[in-house]
Amino acid sequence: MFTFSTENIGRIVIIHLSKGEDILLSVKKELERLHLKNGILVSAIGSLRCAGVHAITTLEDLPTNKYFTYASPIELGSAQGLIIDGEPHFHLTISDADRVYTGHMEPGCEVQYLAELAILELPELPLIRKSDEFGISYLTFSDETLE
Repeated sequence: MFTFSTENIGRIVIIHLSKGEDILLSVKKELERLHLKNGILVSAIGSLRCAGVHAITTLEDLPTNKYFTYASPIELGSAQGLIIDGEPHFHLTISDADRVYTGHMEPGCEVQYLAELAILELPELPLIRKSDEFGISYLTFSDETLE
């Protein structure tokens, strides 16, 4: 287990996305524009016309993922996750008229009417992701912190 903490928070960024925008691509562009490296996605809601997600499919040491694309009227009930070193890692819960889906957000989550996201910046928590021997990413302090 690793634990990281900070008492310092930065900006609260609210992003409104409109019809046709891809959530991940739009968020990445805005993170770059704002020079926001680390943060927490604390809220995301909206409506989608297409959603790309992946989920694990085995309990083996090496992960196997299945990728899904849903193209229909979809409600984005919630999403949360971390932004580490400028890279969003979001999970979402979505639903159509028949079922609820959850998984890791992939590119291709396209807004139907609107999506609203709230991000809390963590400017003084210098974290990065690295991969372990199974290819699973984990959080650690950036090499700059160790100098």
